[in-house]
Parts: sequence; structure tokens; C-alpha cells
Amino acid sequence: MQLKVKHHNPWKTRVFILLGALALGVGGWSLFDYGRYQAGYDSHESDLEQLRLVALVDELQDDIELLREQKAQLERAAQIERQAYNELDTNLKVLQGEILELKEELAFYRGIVSPKEASRGLHLQRFSLESNGLRSYRYTVVLTQVLKNDGLARGRVKLFIEGQQGNEPKTLDLAALSENSVKELDYRFKYFQNLEGDLVLPKGFKPMRATAQILPGGRQEDIIEKTIDWPTEENQKDVE
Repeated sequence: MQLKVKHHNPWKTRVFILLGALALGVGGWSLFDYGRYQAGYDSHESDLEQLRLVALVDELQDDIELLREQKAQLERAAQIERQAYNELDTNLKVLQGEILELKEELAFYRGIVSPKEASRGLHLQRFSLESNGLRSYRYTVVLTQVLKNDGLARGRVKLFIEGQQGNEPKTLDLAALSENSVKELDYRFKYFQNLEGDLVLPKGFKPMRATAQILPGGRQEDIIEKTIDWPTEENQKDVE
């Protein structure tokens, strides 16, 4: 038995396999492209449509960027407008406060020159209460005298608070409401005098009205009296 030796070249085999695979790929793609053509697909038209869509996307992105810029500009304009409005509102409130103060000062000096009670000489120009803390109130009593009166006005001032303690009516004087237990206030002036102090309400006491009594020269028969409703959170303005 004779043995024959055959030469084996692996490179040829690899080349044949590669060429076969390439031929299959080209053939498959040709069949795929032919199928698309048969179905009405136009690759050139598809490329043009793709280019059109890309251009449309770019255009839409430009529009979005423009809209974003416009939105930012509108937001800045609205912010500036709000700031301007707030500044105007603040200035208006300041001016209104100044006008109110000027009106009060004008009424005050008018009261000195020609008070409603000029025949009596002494005038209770203002009596007010304003909250300054829990159960604590600031009272203000302003007394004036006609300018033509050159003499000194002297006398006493009494304050009373009417309300309820529990279900019972109760009246408290200045001594029961102040820390220094002062029962009356003394005044002595030529043209006007401002009396101020703090009142502290006892727990459970519900105030309703406040009364200021002016006793010129300490005489009960010449008393000047004014009663005001107790100020609430909604209305704590001076009662003239």
C-alpha cells in the first residue's frame, strides 16, 4: 500500500470562504434593494427626504432657541415691572403716611389756635390707645390751651377702663393698670402737653371702653371727659 502526500494550502480555503461570504452579502443586499425597488422604495427620494427632515429639525431647534430667548426677556421685563410696582406702592404708602401725619399736626395746631372748646380754655385734643404687646397698651393724652391764654393750665387726668371680668362688669382705674400704681396724672403747661404711658390688662379681663377725665385745677365741676371704644386688631387708629 502506497501513501500519497497532498499539499494543503489553508490560505486558499480562507480566501474562498471570504469571497463566498462577500458574494452572499452583495447578493443579499442586491435582493434587499431590489425588493425595496419592487415595493416602490426610491433610495434617492429617501435621501432627499432625510435631508429635508434634518433641515426641519435644525429649523425647529432655532425656533425653540428663539422662543427661549423671548421667554427670558419677558420674564426679566415682568420682574422689572414688579419691582417698579413694589417701589411705587412703597413710596405711595410712605407719602400717605406723611400726609396723614401732616393732617394730624394741622388739626393739632388748629386746635391750639381755635379749639372747639375755646370758651373753656382747655381742650382735650387727643385720646388714643394702641397695642404694644400681649395685654399691653400705650395710651396718649394730648391737652391744648388757646394761645391767647398766657396763664399756665394745671390739673389732673384720670383714666378708666370698662369691661368684663368673667361674666361681671368691671371698671379699672389707672392705678390697677399701671406698674407704678399711679392713680392720676398731673398736667402743667402753657400751650400743650403730651401725656403717655403703658397699661397692662389683668388676665381674663375683656376691655370694652376707655374714658379720659380732665379735671382743670382739680375741680370735679369743670371736668372734661371723652370715651372711646377699645381698639381692636382691625381698628387701632387714634380717636380724635
